[in-house]
Amino acid sequence: MIAIACSVTSAQVSKVRPARSQSADSKIKKLEQERLNAYLKLDVLELERIMSADYTSVYADGEVMTRADELKSMRSAPPNVLSSLKANIDEVTVRQFGLSAVLTGRLVIKGTVHWFEKDVKIDAAFRYTAVYVKSFGHWRIVSSQFTKIDNSPNDEQNNISH
Repeated sequence: MIAIACSVTSAQVSKVRPARSQSADSKIKKLEQERLNAYLKLDVLELERIMSADYTSVYADGEVMTRADELKSMRSAPPNVLSSLKANIDEVTVRQFGLSAVLTGRLVIKGTVHWFEKDVKIDAAFRYTAVYVKSFGHWRIVSSQFTKIDNSPNDEQNNISH
């Protein structure tokens, strides 16, 4: 689907005006932050709004998750299980191609999660790509892929919040 969307919209790239592109960039960056916040709050309704019906994500370990998989996992998680995590997305860029856009960024997650009666410390960083498509006047994420990276020494100085 992504390949089809990209090929259909690639002809429209020349029609994109810079002001419109900047507006789309800010909308997509805002949606990405809303998506992160929804994950941390286990807000299924918010994620349903942001994700396309055929959303797929490839995790850093190679696991492929569909929208249904992600939402089912969130519904079964203990309430507030992620509330102690601090997460930040930065180094975000958006490239728009007509009705499609590719976002790249870095995600840093730190904190402790109480999972199955034990504390799990999380201190991880990822480079990631998210593909958004505009359909019926709304941007929706259709795909994402994460790659684990080493935390840089500057991570301690970054403003990490949720």
